[in-house]
Amino acid sequence: MPPRYSPDATKIVVPAVAIRRACRKEMSSATRKVRPPICERAGNLPMMLSSINTDAAATKVHRVMLAFTFPCAGNLRAKILAAKLVGWRWRLVMRWRWSSVMAVMMVTAAFGMAQPLPTEIGVDTMLQWLISAEHLPYLRDWKCFQFSSYDRTGGNRDFGNFLRMEGKTAVLAEMDGPGAIVRLWSANPRGRMRIYLDDMDKPVIDCPMRDFFEGRIAPIRPPIAMPSSGGVISYFPIPFAQKMQVTVDDPGAMYYHVTVVQFPKGTKVRTLRLPLSEAEQAALDEVLRVWSSPVRLPSNLTFEEHTIPPRSRRMVFEVRGPAMVKGLFVMVPPEQFVAWRKGVLRIYWDGEKSPSVEAPLGDFFGSGFGATYLYSRLIGFTDEGIGYCFFPMPFARSARIVLENGLSVPLTVRLAVRLTPIPADELKRMGYFHAKWFWWFTRKGVPHQLVKSEKGRGHLVGVAMTMQSAAGLGFLEGDELFDVDGERAFNGTGTEDYFNSGWYFQTGPVIAPLHGCVRKTDNSIVAYRLHINDAVVWHKSADLKIEHGGTNDTEGVEYSSGAWWYQTEPHTDFFTMPPATVLNFPHQPFALPPGSLVAAELVMPQKGVEVLPLFRFTDMAGMNAVVVRPPQRTLTLPLKDIAPDRGTLIGYFVKRRDFGVVRVFVGEQDLGEVNLRSETDDGRVARVVLGEVRLTPEQTIRLIGDGKRIFAVVGFELLSQSPFITEWLLAGPFPNEGDKGLDAAYPPEQARTLEDALKVAQWRRVKASDGILNLLPHFQPNTNVVAYALAVIDAPNEMATELLVGSDDGVKMWLNGELVHSNHAHRGLTVDQDRVRVRLRKGTNWLLVKVENGGGDWALAVRVRDADRVLKFSVPQP
Repeated sequence: MPPRYSPDATKIVVPAVAIRRACRKEMSSATRKVRPPICERAGNLPMMLSSINTDAAATKVHRVMLAFTFPCAGNLRAKILAAKLVGWRWRLVMRWRWSSVMAVMMVTAAFGMAQPLPTEIGVDTMLQWLISAEHLPYLRDWKCFQFSSYDRTGGNRDFGNFLRMEGKTAVLAEMDGPGAIVRLWSANPRGRMRIYLDDMDKPVIDCPMRDFFEGRIAPIRPPIAMPSSGGVISYFPIPFAQKMQVTVDDPGAMYYHVTVVQFPKGTKVRTLRLPLSEAEQAALDEVLRVWSSPVRLPSNLTFEEHTIPPRSRRMVFEVRGPAMVKGLFVMVPPEQFVAWRKGVLRIYWDGEKSPSVEAPLGDFFGSGFGATYLYSRLIGFTDEGIGYCFFPMPFARSARIVLENGLSVPLTVRLAVRLTPIPADELKRMGYFHAKWFWWFTRKGVPHQLVKSEKGRGHLVGVAMTMQSAAGLGFLEGDELFDVDGERAFNGTGTEDYFNSGWYFQTGPVIAPLHGCVRKTDNSIVAYRLHINDAVVWHKSADLKIEHGGTNDTEGVEYSSGAWWYQTEPHTDFFTMPPATVLNFPHQPFALPPGSLVAAELVMPQKGVEVLPLFRFTDMAGMNAVVVRPPQRTLTLPLKDIAPDRGTLIGYFVKRRDFGVVRVFVGEQDLGEVNLRSETDDGRVARVVLGEVRLTPEQTIRLIGDGKRIFAVVGFELLSQSPFITEWLLAGPFPNEGDKGLDAAYPPEQARTLEDALKVAQWRRVKASDGILNLLPHFQPNTNVVAYALAVIDAPNEMATELLVGSDDGVKMWLNGELVHSNHAHRGLTVDQDRVRVRLRKGTNWLLVKVENGGGDWALAVRVRDADRVLKFSVPQP
């Protein structure tokens, strides 16, 4: 049986030579009878000792270390031997429990040593880097940056922007050497691409741009260059000694990236020339073979099972260095699948207090939704749900792995670690491996943080992101913004572009050796990208972020990311990990209906009352709740700045097993008691119909609990009972070519009086008995058009109120000739979608509504809040 690491044991780390001599001395004395118990407990330990030429190994390596454990219970001679070994000042680590004897041997000849970066770089060198990991920890002395079509004005028009245009030819990138083009990407390749290197008269690449990515230009073929879910990507390295230039003829509105590395002056680089040499072709063939083959785990893995008590942490692995972790593998039982989020992995190097690796288990391996088919070359999950990581992790003195269990029951985890020794001198050229998680709900104007390093050198080697919104994928408009050493190195063109795809991952999931999208729904994405030849390098500091939405304008989207990188210490702790007990898979997004009363916005400061995010105590996210804790039992929410109305009041409360009962009052009206107890510990937001009410400004909603248990409320919705406008005058249709009709000023909206409006168009009277006006039968053509609807509102007095509007598609509204609302939306109609605060004048008010249609249904519904039923609706004579 292979030796196994046992964390619950007395561990002695000593030179193999010392063990051998101590054993011989003991066995030659009267204590020779100690041998049978040790042999029985150690299994093949004597055989393993005798089979290793430890003296020769100790000469060849700085110090060959043999770590093994002795049981505490049992023969006294075993304890004596252990004590003598400790007496030689080798480390003894005591644990509370002791288990069977095991041995972990680390021999340089058996595993091989990490190789430093070469002094000469060619295409074969960089191809070999794509399929090896040994070079990854070595600190780089070069730069990596990206040319792209990003909007130079800071907006979201990230296409058709080039270094310059020379007639009809766009210059995408140019740079002095020595260096290499390490990545090419586009979402819409077109035209003819030419790549010039050094002083070559002819370009080394001269072909239709799309052909370069689709296997039609020898020797480049998939998967090193390939289509990728709406985009195209190439990782074929193109080194150059002196200079390079990338151009495209007639590029149009192209999205593009050209990622390059620039080596230090004097670096010997062999410029790419085609056809490839025999050695270069062999290197390319090997990349294609490896990248086309499935990832395989080592066949001799031995997993150690660990049980972590509920809501606690436990060290599951510890070893002394110098050494390198070459593989980390984790298994979670299927019945505890949620532990991929509620189990937190922490790794400490060389006795540090702050972990260099800190992330939920699933996010560390690349997915915030737990084990999924994420199949990159260096990190991911197997078909059996085993998390694997092949990033090399060097350390000088010690490595310690700690797991936190956020479950309410014991967590069983199986762990395997592969180690190899490494000379201490070699570590000086390497960075420590880091992996950090960042989790939040996006806020306007603030980008998402991937990595922050305020001191030291380092380089990014990968990113995985899990993103989920309440609706839609508009957050993918965000660009990567990578600042290194105080300068912008990467400015991207979109989140899916960063992950080597395009058009919101147009064709769905994609899995490739260095990138992929493993989950795509109508509101969520899981994607990953490894940076191998395109590692983002910094020498002093790094601030790596990614936007959400076109200009950080999508608020409340749940973003989490795991970034993998190497750096010198100390590292920057840029995110405080919450307790594992509050972690969960991305929460179901929750939002109150438009125009609802939000409790967190109404609450006044009160003792025993606090505002908490829903994700802290429910399975939902996206809003805050007001929480009332005993002995406080009353919550008062003043209604302010609302339009008077009558309707059905709906309450949105949190239900949990440990919550109590609450009684609801509007003013003095008692709406009854609501039981907030549920059958589960995970809270959920419940919609509760409370009754018919009349709401006016300066009223209050009061909630009174039982004084013994917590209660929480998110908000209230009033389903209006105000009548719809059922009679309209219609005019149109007018053109909506290129989706520009809503903003085009046609004659009806140019009128400043009702009389003028009636004169400038042909109007006809229509009725909508249920309040929903179907526009399709009233116009031909009825696609790619806009139309106008007009009605009159008579008010007995000047009054503030609210228009409740639903439309399919976009809508604009004018009251008495003044624009009061515009929403260029592409949507189906829902009653009361938009709410528009207006002030009616006494007497006649004329309302003009413009509705667009691209295709499909076309409709309008409007009503006005009217608590006392005093408003009258009519249409004038056309």
